[in-house]
Order: sequence, then structure tokens, then C-alpha cells
Amino acid sequence: MRIGMSRSIVLIAVLSAAICSVNASQRYDGDAVLRPEPTVPGEPQQRRPNIVFILTDDQDAVMGGDWHMPKLSQHLAQQGINFTNYVANFALCCPSRSTILAGQCSHNTGVVGVGGDRNMLNVLGGFERFNDMGLETKAAPYHLQQAGYRTGLIGKYLNGYTRETAFHVPPGYDRWYAIGEIDYYNWTVSDQGVNVEFGNREEDYSTDVLTQQAVEFIGQAEADDRPFFLYLAPYACHRPHIPAKRHIGKLKGLKVPRVASWNESDHHLAGKVSFVRSLPHVDEETAAAYDLEYQTRAETLLAVDDMIEAVVQALEDVGQLENTYIFYTPDNGFKLGHHRLGGKMTPYENDIRLPFYVRGPGVPKGVKLPHLVGNVDLASTWLELGGVKDPHAHTRDGTSLVPILRGDPELLANPDRHRVGILIEKPVTTGIFDMHVSILTPIQDPQNDPFAGRRPERLPNGSWPIQILETEFQGERFNEMTEARLKSDAWYFGYEHEEGYKQYLELAEASGVSARAVAKAANEIFPTAYYGLRALWQGGFYKFIEYPGGYELYDLSTDPHETENIFSSASPELIAALQATLNQLKVCRGRTCVVKSISATVANFKLGASS
Repeated sequence: MRIGMSRSIVLIAVLSAAICSVNASQRYDGDAVLRPEPTVPGEPQQRRPNIVFILTDDQDAVMGGDWHMPKLSQHLAQQGINFTNYVANFALCCPSRSTILAGQCSHNTGVVGVGGDRNMLNVLGGFERFNDMGLETKAAPYHLQQAGYRTGLIGKYLNGYTRETAFHVPPGYDRWYAIGEIDYYNWTVSDQGVNVEFGNREEDYSTDVLTQQAVEFIGQAEADDRPFFLYLAPYACHRPHIPAKRHIGKLKGLKVPRVASWNESDHHLAGKVSFVRSLPHVDEETAAAYDLEYQTRAETLLAVDDMIEAVVQALEDVGQLENTYIFYTPDNGFKLGHHRLGGKMTPYENDIRLPFYVRGPGVPKGVKLPHLVGNVDLASTWLELGGVKDPHAHTRDGTSLVPILRGDPELLANPDRHRVGILIEKPVTTGIFDMHVSILTPIQDPQNDPFAGRRPERLPNGSWPIQILETEFQGERFNEMTEARLKSDAWYFGYEHEEGYKQYLELAEASGVSARAVAKAANEIFPTAYYGLRALWQGGFYKFIEYPGGYELYDLSTDPHETENIFSSASPELIAALQATLNQLKVCRGRTCVVKSISATVANFKLGASS
């Protein structure tokens, strides 16, 4: 089915949109706040809009991660826009959150892994990497605060931010309540730089605690007339999926929808070019574990549904609901047996296409839009809504969604006027254990390379050392690695020994699912790099993916679950246009990341070029 909008939807959008302008004299110039003079003597100036951003963890769109959240539907979907083609640039927690805050693709933030202890895990990711790259003072909340906003972060910040680093409160936040040791129960938080511990009582459930903190933050608007920005990030629905005690078993019997990509057929896998083509079938034991995860994931989100309702009520209580934009999305998606894999990090729709809802002043109500948007757009959008003249605008890789949110009839009716291509990328092999980027990763500017010193080096004859190639193609040993993982006592990176996983294993046992089945389903690895393009071409959506070992192409309009790789049969015109556009995006920066046309002439880079 080709994209398009019915005349009735366009009319609804136009009629619902009340243009909400921001006076140019309110803009922050990077050094000072300029406040407008009232147009009529004695008339108070109009308050700038508040912004609330709710960010969940690992919530998918393809499996219906938002299907069982009636309060989300009531307060956000029915009161705003549901963007059905919202894309994560890199489908992994820390890179995605860095992109959200900085408004840059991962190849520009330089944050391309989950991070953690520098001597143990990925030196190219995590909170410290974000800090080292100078992104704390480039982040949107920092500039909103400088422009006069009261700002707060409540919930998960970045991987690698732990109880040991809790003393560090990044610049840009008036209220800092960031999770350190993360879990649903038995967790810690940095409360303005001081560690606070929570236990296993019902009232210690992290989503509920964060909800109460958010309500208190919003309530301060009664005494503080500054507009506010709230970044609210619960742990749900990340593994191990521990629902609030009141929600355990509420959705008993839910199972993963058995779509074409679930336990994908041998015939379809044969067309893929990565290690995925040799994966074993999902057996009954693993399928049962996936089904339990699907149920418990949805049950953890019931507390997030309560959070949404509480936030909306708090805004209404202080008279700010109609002056507040609420954004809702996760950092990345998830798979539970799709393409015979679990976890995230792939270029497939389960991982990169996410739920995304926005309501607020002038936003069309109850509308679904097919526009191609992404997490790279959020920072620019928030800064424009806040009337901030962005000193880093030339380095932001996204494009503001404000014209769409204000109901621009031309943009609403013509999705291709906004963007026709968006980059998805994984510039490293694992995203967890990498010491250098992939051989696929090109250099944009040798004088300003975020991966300087972290690139593989060629031999004098120009070839790659065998150790580099073994790392690059380690996915070919995926089945062997899986067996080794299951034989070890660290089948989930050591977290299986912590209290959260012990609680989940108890839930699993009570549901008739064995610990071994949980372990078999608990894959989080996708050990290959890639670059991809999600494109709007002649009225249909396509996905073009480049791996170290070849290419995949999917017509998402006829094959939404990506089972038929049509690369070898597609028209040369389409392949040339997609290849050229992807090569441009792999080294894009700023406005060059916003694709307005798909053309074979937009770039002339060598396919797969690297250092």
C-alpha cells in the first residue's frame, strides 16, 4: 500500500491547527536572553510553551509495543499526532539518547556504544564518552536553560552513569534525578548529585517514583513562572521485565504476533547477506520465553501508562496543559524472535521504527502521519519551540518538526516536502565491546574526526589485518558464540546474577518457562556493522542496507516485515539512487543530513569507501 493522506485527514489537520508563533525577539542568542516588549503598555508577555519529553526504553512499534496502553491513546494519540514512520538513527540505548540530546547522527556525536567501565567495555560509548565529546553543553536542555527555561531530567540518563558517578550533575539542569544503578526495584538515583537508594517495597517501583518526582516538578510551575522542559525517562520496558506488583499477570496470555519475520523461513533467510542467514529456527522452548517477555514488557508499560495520565493531570492542575507540548517515544525498538533474533541493534523495522506521539498547542488532534521523521529531529524541534537561537544549529543533523506540529497544510498533505530519506547506522561491530569503528566507517573530515585514534589500520599493502577481518565478520561465529554464552554463568553480561533478573526468573518459573529458555531468548548481540537508508521513493518506502558482506533492499510498502531481499532484482536506477544517497549520508553533517531528493547524482563517493 502506497503512502498518502485522505482529504478528510488533511482537513482535520488543517482545521485543528492553531498557529502558535514564537516572537523572534524572544530568541536566545547563545549569550543573553532577549525578552520582548509588550505590544500594549502594561500587557503581560505571553509565556513560552512548556515541553515534556517521555522516553521509554526498548519499546517497539512493529510488535505493538503501544497497543496495550489505553491512557497513551486517550491523552496523546487522540489529542495529537501519531507519527508512523519515526526512525532511530542507531538502535541502541546510549547512541540513541546521545542523538536525542545533541541532535546529531551517531557518526557525528562519536557515541557508538553502550559504554561502561573504560577498561572492560566499549570506550566508544557511555556517559563518559558523551562528556568527552563536549556534548553536555551542546545538548538541547543546556540551551533551553540558558534561554530561561526551568529544566529537569528525571530517570535514565546515559549508560555508564552509575552510583560511582552520581556526584556529576551535567550543566543545563535545574532538577537532576538521574538513575544510577538501574532496575525496577533495588535501584539508586542521583538526587542533585547525592545517591539515594530504593529497595523492594511496592512503593519503591522505579516508574512510580519517577512519576511522583515528575508531578512535583510540574507542580512547581505554580510558584515559578518560567517555562519548563522535563526529560522523563523510565526504565520500562527494558529487560528484565518486572511489572509493578499491581500489574503482574494483568495481560496474561499475550503472545508475540507471528508475523512473516517471526522465526523467518529458510527461504527468506537465504536472501539475506549477513550472518542472519545461518541462524537456527526458534524452538518451542525459546518461543515460550519470547511470549513471556512480550507479556511482561507490556505489563511494565502499564505503569508508564499511569505516568502519562499523572503528567497530564499535573499539567491540568497548574493550568499548563494547553501550553505544553508532550512528546512520547522510546530510544530504540526490540525483537522477540523476528529474523530468528532477540534484542535490538539491527537495521530492521522492529529495532529502528518506533512509536512517536506529540500533542500540544496547535498540534492537529487524532491524526496519523506517514512523514519520515527521527530522533535526530528532536533537539532542533525543542529549541525552535522554546524560541532559542541555536548557536550549534549548523551542526544539528535533524530538521525541526515545528511546521508539521503547527499544522502547515502543505507539509501535512505532502510528506515528501519534509524529507525523503533518513540514515540508520551502526558504525561499530558489536556496540558493546568495540575498541575501534568498523572498516565500513568513512572519514568525513580528517581534521575533525570523532573517531581519531579509534580506526582500524591497514597493512602497508593496503589490505586489512586478519585480526581486523575476524572482528568485522565475527557474526559468522554467532551460533558458536551463542552456545558458549549458554554454557557460561554470564549469559546476560553478568546481570543475570543481580536482583532484577532473579525476580524475573521467579516470574518465569511461575509461568512454566525455564531458566534455560530465558537465557536462550536473552540475546542482545548483533555482531556486524552496517549503514542503511530508509527512503521514500515514488510514493513507497524502501530500506537499503549496506553490510561488510553485501547489500539488502526491501520494499516496505509490499514487504513491511523485510523478508524478501530484492537487491538483485531491483531496477538499476533505484539501486544507483539509493547507493549515492546513502554514501552522502554516511559522511553527512548539519543540513546535508536532511535528504530532500533521492538521486544518483547527489553524491559521487566510492561505494563502501573507508580510510
